[in-house]
Amino acid sequence: MWPERIMRPAHALLRVPAALSRPASASLHTSAPVCESKRKRASRLRRQQNLAQREIKQRLFDMSKPDPVLAHQLNEEGEQYWKKSELARLILSKEEVWGYQEDRRGQLQAVEPVARPEDADVDAAVAQYGGPRRLNFGLNVSDRRTLFQSLPRVMATDRAMDLADSSLSQEGADSLAKDLEGLEAEQAQSAETLARILDLRNASGKGIQVENTRRIIAHFGRPTDGGGPDTGSPEVQAALLTYRIRNLAEHLLGARHDNSNRRSMRRLVHQRAKVLRYLKSRDPIRYQSFLPRIGVEARAVEGEVVVPGKPKIKRM
Repeated sequence: MWPERIMRPAHALLRVPAALSRPASASLHTSAPVCESKRKRASRLRRQQNLAQREIKQRLFDMSKPDPVLAHQLNEEGEQYWKKSELARLILSKEEVWGYQEDRRGQLQAVEPVARPEDADVDAAVAQYGGPRRLNFGLNVSDRRTLFQSLPRVMATDRAMDLADSSLSQEGADSLAKDLEGLEAEQAQSAETLARILDLRNASGKGIQVENTRRIIAHFGRPTDGGGPDTGSPEVQAALLTYRIRNLAEHLLGARHDNSNRRSMRRLVHQRAKVLRYLKSRDPIRYQSFLPRIGVEARAVEGEVVVPGKPKIKRM
């Protein structure tokens, strides 16, 4: 007996699928094409061009956004913006105080002093009262006059009077002037030793940070009824935070794996933005005039502040 498939009729074996049996014209779109007028086409092209230009401007705007940590652009213009600020001219760097910096080979190189507005007053006070150029421990001009002018004279006079009283019956009061000269020379030597102790160049990095903190509070703090500066004002807090952030950023350049200080820096960046947003909500004019004083651009603290993570090192 023949197989069933062979016994099928010829028209069943030659059956064509329904999709292939349709005429070619039936699969094409039979609706009339939409004709676009010249006016609509020009409007569409103009809209596309405007969107492309807007996208380019947005990209350029994002590329020129200030660094969220340093709060200014990472170019020459941004560096000049920071150097012209009052905070940059106020704080002292360790290399400037010590007078030396270490190069890549570990050798010490002399650092040229930076010209500051108070240099004339400091030089005049040193010439008049003596002592080091920069005092440590928060000492001011009044303390300089007391330590290096009034105190040596008082000590020399008191000791000369004591010696004159003890030797009055033997040699008389004529030896008072001679003893006074010797005691003044001795007190001058003591004042020189004290000047070396109180010199800011002998301070550590922590001592220089304390001195910079005192300078920032005295400069940006508004006077209160008690006579001292207002340490809780937004200006003082933002200036102190900016100084601490820049210190940590400089430290992290050489300590890439210091994750603890990197987290601390990220927290301080957001805290500074919060303080400045508070100042803007209270007094916008005061806010706009204060930002250039600490070298912070508005775009670095407004909106969403995203601090980058650990920088990647390219493998050779």
